[in-house]
Amino acid sequence: PGRLLDIPSGPGYFAQQAKQHGFEVLAAEIDESLHVLPDITYRKADMSKELPFETNAFDYIVSIEGIEHIENPFFFLRECTRVLKQNGKLLLTTPNVSSLENRLSFFLTGSHGEPAKPIRDDLPNVWGRHINLIPFHQLEIFLRLVGFEIQTLTTQRMRTGSLLLYPLVYPYAFFRYWLTYKKRFQGRPDEQRYWKIFKQYLSSAVLCGRHLAIVAVKKN
Repeated sequence: PGRLLDIPSGPGYFAQQAKQHGFEVLAAEIDESLHVLPDITYRKADMSKELPFETNAFDYIVSIEGIEHIENPFFFLRECTRVLKQNGKLLLTTPNVSSLENRLSFFLTGSHGEPAKPIRDDLPNVWGRHINLIPFHQLEIFLRLVGFEIQTLTTQRMRTGSLLLYPLVYPYAFFRYWLTYKKRFQGRPDEQRYWKIFKQYLSSAVLCGRHLAIVAVKKN
């Protein structure tokens, strides 16, 4: 246990459980109407702006299903590195639009998961919609460039359609990735580091998972 930031916290149910397990918890949420649990300390925070916390303030940041709702995920992740201590950990979850089922949906409809439809702009909070879904390869680049290294990559549940597509797609995908790796990375500095990234692209969590759950460590 250490100092933990839960952002966006919603009403703070995860923060409440973390506190019960001995963490020193701060729940950050832009919607102050959700600051409802009497035993939780809240702070209003906008994930699209500079976070109202000191540098190196937290041992852990937990961000559950939040990054796909903001305008600039790159900026948010950079802020996470700023407020985390050295070797601090970020636990991030987000819908997995890199699953094979989602890729097929995008091929057929131009949208992930269901036919494309306009996001209504007459709603009280447009940011409640998935305005910025992020494919895993892009999210991995964001994390790496701001100073994180992925320690754990997993999912909470596999998609049935993706599991059916997996044996058909995996051999071809592996061959294409292997050719790219051999041509551009093999024999060069950090070749094993980049092969590890290729293996993440080909992992069952990415190809078949419904949501991604990532633990990333702040390295610089």
